[in-house]
Amino acid sequence: MLKLSTEFVVAFLEGTRNTLKIQCGIDATPEKPFLKGTHPEPQVALTGIIGMISDQFNGNIHLSFTESAFLAIMGKMLGEEFKSITDELSSGASEMLNIIYGSAKTVLNKQGYNIRTAIPTVIRGHDIRIKTVTSSPTIILPFKTQFGDFFLEITEQQNWIDPATKPNA
Repeated sequence: MLKLSTEFVVAFLEGTRNTLKIQCGIDATPEKPFLKGTHPEPQVALTGIIGMISDQFNGNIHLSFTESAFLAIMGKMLGEEFKSITDELSSGASEMLNIIYGSAKTVLNKQGYNIRTAIPTVIRGHDIRIKTVTSSPTIILPFKTQFGDFFLEITEQQNWIDPATKPNA
């Protein structure tokens, strides 16, 4: 069962809103969170993924965009107009996720989570569907902007062992 506290979710909500406001000058309005599988899956063209390891939580954070929303948001962030997602431009999703993660990590580490540093990965394509192998539910935090929607997903990993703390055989 997902062990996320309200403070955990709020740290990522606020980190996302603040990142979009500061980096892009965009108001991102959070919508009602839901569990993956209870609503139709959004069609996304790009997803940034970061693994999270902490004392209380191990899992993944996904930041997913529709193509039009990503192009417009990156355009605001970089002050240019983009017509397609290139390899170079897709790294913007990684950077944005890294900023959101860092913001939430700062807040949560003050609460004793001891979240470790991680490096994001980006996947892009048409109608991406991320399937995480876990028995825990995935929480989806949808956001609306004047440029379209994007989504932050939080998935807990079960039975995960940190190699740094794995007992000797």
